[in-house]
Amino acid sequence: MNKVKKRQIIINADDFGKSLERNRAIDYSFKNNLIDSASLIVTGKHLEDALKYIKAGEYFDKIHLHFNIRTNLLEEDSCDKPISTAMQKSSTFCNNGCFVNGIKYKFYDIRKWKIIYEELIAQYEKFIEVTEGKANYKQIEFHMWTNLSLPASIALNLFTRKYKIEYVRYYHIGIKNSLRTLICRLLSWNPKVKYTPATNIDYYLSKREKLRKYEIIELYCHPNYRDGVFLDDSPSYLGHKRRPMNEHMSLLGRM
Repeated sequence: MNKVKKRQIIINADDFGKSLERNRAIDYSFKNNLIDSASLIVTGKHLEDALKYIKAGEYFDKIHLHFNIRTNLLEEDSCDKPISTAMQKSSTFCNNGCFVNGIKYKFYDIRKWKIIYEELIAQYEKFIEVTEGKANYKQIEFHMWTNLSLPASIALNLFTRKYKIEYVRYYHIGIKNSLRTLICRLLSWNPKVKYTPATNIDYYLSKREKLRKYEIIELYCHPNYRDGVFLDDSPSYLGHKRRPMNEHMSLLGRM
């Protein structure tokens, strides 16, 4: 008789530090036990505001790094800026002092790996500094489906080995396994790292039975306040329906 594996479901709030409204929504989510963890962006102008909530709520042990090499498509009041000198000077990644929207470099331009590697180290060291050595430093969020490239894969591999990272959230369960995806996974592979699969809440709810093969699944959400409404503001381009955060949590049995 086959034993049914018990899955561990982790609900993670993305983009802590992205905007004032998002920071407030993530703080509320922590206080009401709607989320298990959050990933902190250290390149945005609202970092200090996020840190105030983390310190006041003592969320340090529930925070890990959200590595960032591009601005995302969430239109919010944030100008994410590279930390390393090399990336600041690179027109591939930076424009007018901020990250570009999207990645412009070619897939085969492996020469960019060192720029990404140095930026990852700079963000990681800043993360340790601002979280006062109290956060989760063995896990990072890499967003491989947006950072997908040969140089980024090489940089990630070297970084996880240097800092002995144990968990990386970097691929979406629903992403197609193209040749490009498989090559990048191979280049970034570190046998000592557990690459945690992730998906949005809608996808999980619709495919719950088919996802039993995964022992751990991270469900990402984007708590936010828009026009006074507390909602899960995950981007629609990820196949996610924007709806009130409490509604999503109710469907997951968290309310």
